[in-house]
Amino acid sequence: MPEQPRFDDAGELVPHRNFTIPFNYVWEQTTSRWVPMTAGGSYSGGITAQASDFVHKFGSNNSISHQVALNAQETIWDGSNEYVFPDDNGEDMEVVSSSGSDNQNIVIQGLDENFQLKTLNTTLTGSNPVGIGTWSRIFRAYNDDSTNFAGNITINEVGQSIDYAKILIGNNQTLMCVYTIPADKIGYLTKYTLSAQKPSSASINFTAQIRIREFGKVFRVQEIVSFGTNHDTQRSLDFPTTLPPKTDIIFNVVDSDGNNGAVNADFDIALHDLN
Repeated sequence: MPEQPRFDDAGELVPHRNFTIPFNYVWEQTTSRWVPMTAGGSYSGGITAQASDFVHKFGSNNSISHQVALNAQETIWDGSNEYVFPDDNGEDMEVVSSSGSDNQNIVIQGLDENFQLKTLNTTLTGSNPVGIGTWSRIFRAYNDDSTNFAGNITINEVGQSIDYAKILIGNNQTLMCVYTIPADKIGYLTKYTLSAQKPSSASINFTAQIRIREFGKVFRVQEIVSFGTNHDTQRSLDFPTTLPPKTDIIFNVVDSDGNNGAVNADFDIALHDLN
């Protein structure tokens, strides 16, 4: 084997090099770009170090039955059914409480009709719906007041019965394992946790699927995870799942061997600016 070239000074290899800049890169096929790694670090570490923002999502489904395996999957969110995303072109939304006494300030977060981040602070008027404008996605809402909500809060299309976000009594914010990457960002799923509990001593096992849907395409299963009331699952992804702009991500339970078990999940996404 021929002798490898030797360099007495780093300047001979890369003149004017700034050695404080991460110098290990990995080619990312999906977005056709080089992604920097931290020096001596992992791919995941580089993704996190270079992120412009972070998203931490957590959700809960407080009653999943064995029927989920026989009939339909259930999303880990407050609705205890399979979550349906709004229309990509946006829908005219409203927020309402099941209690006439709720008049608190509420913050709503999601994406507008152009898939850009949107945040709205508005005031409830009890059981009378309040219009909140056009949204293509809603993935969080929370109580921004000093008084607890007295009723369940729902956000839906004006005049329609499909709920796109819910706040259950006692939570004061949504608990939904649903998110969509803004149009000007690229996301990387770096970590997730799944756990379960049941009031009685009987154990229950679950199977969940992490699914993503790139814009204009179908949902694809990215991970299949088994967990239960006796064993949680937590995974840090050395090679994070890439989520291109406008990609939906959702956590669904697809199987259960028992009734009335509660399932909880959380996940982390590192966001990078598209340009």
